Amino acid sequence: MAHPKKTIQNQKTEYNTVSAPTDIEITIQRSRFIASLRRVNGQDNFNAALKEIAASYPKATHYCWAYRFNANPVLEYASDAGEPAGTAGRPILGALKKYDLQNTMAVVTRYYGGIKLGVKGLISAYGGATLLAVEKSTIIIDEPKRILHFKCSYDFYNILLYRLERQLTDTSSLAVDFSDVVSGCVPVPISIINRLKDELDSIPSGENALEYDIKEV
Repeated sequence: MAHPKKTIQNQKTEYNTVSAPTDIEITIQRSRFIASLRRVNGQDNFNAALKEIAASYPKATHYCWAYRFNANPVLEYASDAGEPAGTAGRPILGALKKYDLQNTMAVVTRYYGGIKLGVKGLISAYGGATLLAVEKSTIIIDEPKRILHFKCSYDFYNILLYRLERQLTDTSSLAVDFSDVVSGCVPVPISIINRLKDELDSIPSGENALEYDIKEV
């Protein structure tokens, strides 16, 4: 397996990514190429998604991939996964870069059909399959997030929830545990962190009524 290559670029606060998983398949000279796009937010997420995709297509001859993570600076990796150097990972990455996709991975699974495609043929197949998947997908604009962790008394939970809903356009990712106290977490776009902190700090409370922390994802 070829060693992944890393490149870096300047980070933008907002970035393009895919809204949902996308898979397409093309056949070239009897070889099947299945391009899979996934939204990912880190190495662990990528590793799990790659393992899942590989399990979905057992006995394939190659699982070539690339990803771009929104970071400071942007991180890019690509792997030829046993194909000749530069014929798979690089064109897959090029398709992601063409649409400036970040926090996005692409895996192109190949079932070898018995006919060699040559260097140009492989580049065209891997890059073309990825581009078709990107063009089929829905691209959205997102931004980096942090995780708000909180703990509060039951008396203050409704107040906290109101403040969160006033600042967050989407609270569907809010995870809450009701035990002796109310605790939970929710992703927060970095653009509203200061406003949200002002909201939370302005809640009049007694001792230990509300504790919170905002951490990296």
